[in-house]
Amino acid sequence: MKQTIFITGASSGIGKSIAKLSLEKGYKVIGTSRNPETIKDKLEGVQYVALDIASPESIDACWNEIKDQRIDVLVNNAGQSQIGPVEETSLEKLRYLFEVNFFGLIHLTKKILPQMRERRAGTIVNIGSLNGRFAAPYYSSYCATKFALSGYTQSLRSEMKEFNVHVALVEPNHIASNIVPDFNCGEDSEYFPYADNIRQSVKSSMSKAESASVISNTVMSVILKKAPSPIYVSGGNAGMLAFVKRLLPDKMAEKMIRNAYGLK
Repeated sequence: MKQTIFITGASSGIGKSIAKLSLEKGYKVIGTSRNPETIKDKLEGVQYVALDIASPESIDACWNEIKDQRIDVLVNNAGQSQIGPVEETSLEKLRYLFEVNFFGLIHLTKKILPQMRERRAGTIVNIGSLNGRFAAPYYSSYCATKFALSGYTQSLRSEMKEFNVHVALVEPNHIASNIVPDFNCGEDSEYFPYADNIRQSVKSSMSKAESASVISNTVMSVILKKAPSPIYVSGGNAGMLAFVKRLLPDKMAEKMIRNAYGLK
């Protein structure tokens, strides 16, 4: 019997790349999108289901649609981003980003955990970010969600060891994406020159970023491992940066990050 992979945010970018590779490897694929009917270039063989990961009601409806199927692998990929100073990012927007990148992911994972635990089998791969260990300026809300996701994933991983359910975190870096960060800074703000510099830096880096296939290959290698490691970094110079972060004093790491974004 074919194993089933359930991928959130499978209509484009990293999620679509993971879905494509999963089909090639012979898996049955269920992929989510907020609006499946509007997806261009759908992958033949993917069962698309509607899901707004920020909506508890949508998560419940999505689960009701697929709950009779055996889910062997869950890839929590759906997510969004924000750029802006802390002072000008509303609590409403901060809470929304946590719903998308963190609480919605937890809600969905809790739906699937019982069947994996009962079977004593399953794999969960959470897509984090290298910003889950590097606190970039003007990315406070996004970094907060990814730092939280890292801690949650590592704790869940340890909880599930007794039940033979594998949990791992993949942290991409410098990967081409069609996600446009929500920009929370007015042009009349004293922060604007600095926040806009970050925004333009990100736009520029996307033109040189690696293909999403880099991450899909990493995710597939995690799925195929009998005993995956807790965290995988992937894309660009992610491995070198992660290594350097462990060695550098915090103050020096902070300076390195600011320099990377053109801040003195």
